[in-house]
Amino acid sequence: MLTESITTEAANDGIDKVTEAVRKAMRDVLKPAEDRLAKLSAKTAVAAATAMYLNVQTIADMGKNDAVELYQEARKKAAAYLKERDDEE
Repeated sequence: MLTESITTEAANDGIDKVTEAVRKAMRDVLKPAEDRLAKLSAKTAVAAATAMYLNVQTIADMGKNDAVELYQEARKKAAAYLKERDDEE
């Protein structure tokens, strides 16, 4: 019984060490891709915000007094569009 218990405990310790090594290896492999995706998302957000504010300014420059209202309506339409399912995909 003692030998079996020691064998089982050693196996469990080995599994824990292997699991830890696999997790570390996966983190090391995935980290660069995660960082790249985060940077791309940040750049996209900045570009989108810049475009949004330029559009509002352009609408205001065209003499429309309700530029903010137009922006809010466009935002609602964009949100509805993003919620739609595309059955072709």
